[in-house]
Amino acid sequence: MSKSQKYIKVISIIDIIFGIIGLIIGILGATGGFIVAGGNTGADVAATDAVGFAIAMVITCIASLITLIVGILGVRAAKDASKVGPVFVIAVISLIIAIGSIIFNVIGGKFQFSDLFSLVGSGLMAFCANNVRKQNQG
Repeated sequence: MSKSQKYIKVISIIDIIFGIIGLIIGILGATGGFIVAGGNTGADVAATDAVGFAIAMVITCIASLITLIVGILGVRAAKDASKVGPVFVIAVISLIIAIGSIIFNVIGGKFQFSDLFSLVGSGLMAFCANNVRKQNQG
């Protein structure tokens, strides 16, 4: 196992952990947001906020599911270097999304460290997956 494959394995395990945590938070948040929005316990503004929160949690679920898939594919690629192609493609897509997220948040006047962690994690995954791809070709 090459050094890049070891890094892919470590990053993948971290991705799996964060993917599972994100899914749990997203599911609980979305369910709670929709329950609050459906109840007659608050003003229309509160219901609108709850729906917006629930939608944000659904997006969190989708992002967490992608993170989980990348982690699973990464662990597979760490064991078998010939399966690194999908990891590289998804890591590059994640890198582009992370860059876009940082740009939009900075334009909007805020900066989130979670975006920075996404950028670094996706960048490392893409870099290591590319190294493994090159090793397989040569």
